Amino acid sequence: MKVWSIVGQKGGSGKTTLALHLAIAAAKDRKVLVIDLDPQQSAERWHAIRQRVTGAKDDPSIAAGPYQKLPDMLRTARKLGAELVLIDTPPKLDKAIIPALKAATMVLVPLKSSILDLQALEDSADLINLAKVRSKTAVILNAVPTGQNRESAIKESLRTASRLKLEVVPERLSELQTFSQGLRTGRGVTETEKNGTAAKEVSALYQGLWARDDSEDARE
Repeated sequence: MKVWSIVGQKGGSGKTTLALHLAIAAAKDRKVLVIDLDPQQSAERWHAIRQRVTGAKDDPSIAAGPYQKLPDMLRTARKLGAELVLIDTPPKLDKAIIPALKAATMVLVPLKSSILDLQALEDSADLINLAKVRSKTAVILNAVPTGQNRESAIKESLRTASRLKLEVVPERLSELQTFSQGLRTGRGVTETEKNGTAAKEVSALYQGLWARDDSEDARE
């Protein structure tokens, strides 16, 4: 069972949006669970919209609770045959984060290119160092500008991650309204526009992360 913990020490980094889109993409052919450790429980509230609008119940499944119950939730996920668990963590220093990092087969850090997000990456790096999970951490460039500032934004993000000795995956998510618009209807971009840019980016990211986690397992 793969466990991907999504971490970001700043609100608005796109953690929950990333978790849900990856979960929806994966749920097409795998059993997927999203564990919502964020006190705001945004993922669980979104799932209620999905159930009401689409009639879907468990694709993906969502479980919410305090971090103390994380070991129990992971054990249950394994017993039920989950192939992938995505853990959505709180957007600030919280007791929930270290257990989520330690439980992960891979740690995902979404990164936007604003100065505040780049600064917050340093705080995330400190937590990653504390949990000793640097070797299985992947930074994901998120909401990358689509205009003339795209290349400079990418270079600045890569420079910051390199300085902190964090690896950035080659797959990126662009700054597209469809990422948030689809979720409002209880659906992901891989469902609402299967051949669109956003859907292709999410699918490529999911496939790249899955392959990357396999290689991490092979090294262990």
